[in-house]
Amino acid sequence: MTATISTRIEEHVLAEIDELSKERHMDRASLLRNLIVEGLALEKKNKVLHMYKERKISLARAAEMLEIDIWQMIDLIRKENLYLDYSEEELLEDMQGLKRAE
Repeated sequence: MTATISTRIEEHVLAEIDELSKERHMDRASLLRNLIVEGLALEKKNKVLHMYKERKISLARAAEMLEIDIWQMIDLIRKENLYLDYSEEELLEDMQGLKRAE
């Protein structure tokens, strides 16, 4: 299902949108949809990384929220130069989960 939205933007922003749509060979509406989706994904990633950094969620929960596996989450944490906060307790929980999956 889709919905229509409208918003006001400044002329210089519209000019940038039009320039980018030409560069990408896309119509304005398609470009804006893509930019919104990309922006939402970036905001979600930043929110999850912040929650992880503040120790509000575990490594496994962060990976689950971003719909990636633990190894991808570890790579993301490294790329963002964050401390990998992975306790022995979490390791044991993950190992039990792997045993159940066998």
